Amino acid sequence: MSGRGVAGSGVVVAVLLAVLTAAHAESSLDDLRARGVLRVGVKTDAPPFGSRDVHGRPVGFEIDLARYLARVLFDDERRARLVPVTTATRFAELQAGRVDLLIATVTATDERRRLAELSEPYFVSASLVLVPAASAVDGVGALAARRVTVIRGSVQERDVAQWQPRALLTAVGSVAEGARAVKGGQADAFVYDDVTLLTLAQHDPALRVTGGPLAPRGYVAAARKGDAGLIRWLDGWLARMRRDGSYVEIWRRHFRAFEGRLVGS
Repeated sequence: MSGRGVAGSGVVVAVLLAVLTAAHAESSLDDLRARGVLRVGVKTDAPPFGSRDVHGRPVGFEIDLARYLARVLFDDERRARLVPVTTATRFAELQAGRVDLLIATVTATDERRRLAELSEPYFVSASLVLVPAASAVDGVGALAARRVTVIRGSVQERDVAQWQPRALLTAVGSVAEGARAVKGGQADAFVYDDVTLLTLAQHDPALRVTGGPLAPRGYVAAARKGDAGLIRWLDGWLARMRRDGSYVEIWRRHFRAFEGRLVGS
């Protein structure tokens, strides 16, 4: 076959792949519209991103994002089916097809890009250190030979091992467990995402946050591998939200109290 023939075949294959990708993207959205429900994996243990109010209803920044997307798709935010997930279970729920999207404090990493389709960041978070109010710990550097809790499956589980190899690490299943370990004296510190720890310390005078922001990373939405069209649709609406001011309105509703302490705020 001539070089021109090979090149022509390559163009045909590229065009065919583009058409199939576009068709899959539209098919994915069409499936969602036909089902009439957008299933979103969200946190219910990570305020102010996702938690439950006194009536047991899901509330938070990511909850509001999920409802906004349902309003775009169906003109009805009640069409967002909010599926509680944890750091340990969220990707299993996605891979099993029990949710269409994760909007659940997912930090973008190379490993997760291999597992799923990831959106552009909708929030930038860094790690901080939560300690008892009377603790002398002033950051990660002071955690050598100290008991440190991290959430199982979180980026901090790996990060703390690198930042302070002499820390005595224990992995727990939830934010509540990490905070209880610090308050109860089973741990000297809990390392996790900045906003969540600032929220805990704001509501509990027995706790405080120490140290500067560590390893800022973007929070992203995740869809199953191959659902890139769904992510492109979501990215388009995130960009539109930033342009029309609706993103800022939601952001300030949940994070105004921490403005100035967050990366990029």
